[in-house]
Amino acid sequence: MRLTLDHGTNVVRVIPDIYAVSGEYDYEIPESWYGDKKIEQIQIGTIVRFQFRNRIIRGWISEINPLETTDKELQPLKQISGIGPPEEIIELARWSAHHWQGPLAKFLRIASPKAMIKANFPTGNKLEQHLVEETVSSFSCTLMRIPPTGDRWPQILLTIAKGNALILVPSLYQARLLVGRLKKIGITAGLHGKDWLLGASGGTIVGTRSAAFAPIRDLSAILMIDEHDSVYESEAAPTWHARDVVLERAKRLGIPVTFTSPIPTPELRARATMQKVKPEEEKAGWGTIKVIDPREDGTSRGGLWPRVTVDAIKDSSRSIVILNRKGRSKLLACAACNELVMCSECGSGMHQPNKDFLVCARNNHERPISCAHCLSTRLKNLRIGISTAIDELEHLLQENVQEIQKSTKELNLDSSRVFLGTKAALHRVDWADLVVFADFDQDLFMKEYRSEEQALASVVRAIRITNAIGRKTGSVFIQTRSPSNQLVSVIRNSEISEWAEMETNRRSLLTLPPFGSYATISGPGAEEFVKQLPLSKKLEILGPSEGSWMIKSREHSDLVAALSGIPRPSKRLRIAVNALSG
Repeated sequence: MRLTLDHGTNVVRVIPDIYAVSGEYDYEIPESWYGDKKIEQIQIGTIVRFQFRNRIIRGWISEINPLETTDKELQPLKQISGIGPPEEIIELARWSAHHWQGPLAKFLRIASPKAMIKANFPTGNKLEQHLVEETVSSFSCTLMRIPPTGDRWPQILLTIAKGNALILVPSLYQARLLVGRLKKIGITAGLHGKDWLLGASGGTIVGTRSAAFAPIRDLSAILMIDEHDSVYESEAAPTWHARDVVLERAKRLGIPVTFTSPIPTPELRARATMQKVKPEEEKAGWGTIKVIDPREDGTSRGGLWPRVTVDAIKDSSRSIVILNRKGRSKLLACAACNELVMCSECGSGMHQPNKDFLVCARNNHERPISCAHCLSTRLKNLRIGISTAIDELEHLLQENVQEIQKSTKELNLDSSRVFLGTKAALHRVDWADLVVFADFDQDLFMKEYRSEEQALASVVRAIRITNAIGRKTGSVFIQTRSPSNQLVSVIRNSEISEWAEMETNRRSLLTLPPFGSYATISGPGAEEFVKQLPLSKKLEILGPSEGSWMIKSREHSDLVAALSGIPRPSKRLRIAVNALSG
């Protein structure tokens, strides 16, 4: 909606760009703007500057000529900064702010161009029409389960054949490659952020998580590649997920949305119509995976380096060894029989907070200090640091091993053929003929309820690295002291559909998403906030644990209704809804 000279009213409602301010305020359009073309730039979403209390800030126009306004004299707008998200995106941001209990300004920042642009949105497109007209909905939600080495290009072609499209990929590198490929076949395509205005004017936009809010004129279809990837969820609060945003957006516009993934999440499986490739294609698409118990041949050093692994690294052209140590709890094993110390109730790893008992990492179950297999009370810690692991491996290989961590800035792929590091290494090296998960149990038994899902995602990435196009195919080694674990068996047999059913059933029993919702409340103001929550059969309040509380509910609407009904304390508060690390 755009203001014209004959309206006779000169009031706009704005959303301040301040996270702590949730209200919207009315301002007057300066009389002088009617004498030039400034008035033509006033439309919903326009970014303007105005005085708020004792300073000049920016904000977004959310309404023009509101039906209800104050009788008090209004302050005038100070300046027009440029174009902002259109009405469709503003309403989507409102939904997101409510869904994840975050500030509206946070989502509008994500949806706005990085640099100010002086332009107007074209009129008469779907962005406006869908808000005021009842149209026949073509909404559909389709899930394509494509194995790690499967070809996603046919799905991309089907999506762009429908018209202007939005395509989400996990990394900026992938986005740039895809934009270049689309341009080569004559598609008007751009990179989200850099080509923000191209999408607003009409074209196909490719981007990462934030592209879920990209304005696209006459948007006809949405595609999200690798829906399982954790990068689609924001680690910082509000912990919003691009999957849910594009699904809601497709519903509102009445357009098809398609997701691809070799390991689709239970959240998506519950809402999408699944299509699969042929069983033989899926099995072949998981490459060569070898599961190794480092205790089998009795030659492992420090529990990590059995002879079969060392020999494979020596014979490889390039190897990546994954050892996730940063931010993980210690992994315990029995000193007598070498079995991992596992929770007998839920099967997760256990740690020893004191000399009296063991605690389950995932559900806080407790038991006396003893091995469930041989009843020995002597336990040992299997964890060693990356630096020690590198020293050991260099000694065994008699060659240099290069370390890769998230903080590694420069990486010389020619100076070494063996790389060791955290999962960050899987995103820094594009090809290797061997990937070794030196301690898969550290990923398998993490505290997070999505630990198996994240472990599988790392395996998927490793399979793609060892099966890069134009390179010789390689292998993925998974070292585990739990070879009979259900997930390990699934990986060994490439029967991923079995894991999906098991994980769905487990979440249903524990009332975890998508069969329930939860919010983690933390920060200095957490206790004050939680005390105000109403006692209700619809809510379960757990905690405090390490200064945070968990609020659970079977219905997401009940959870957000309770959270939104409590005034925010003056002290800092963090609300993480359905967070990945929960």
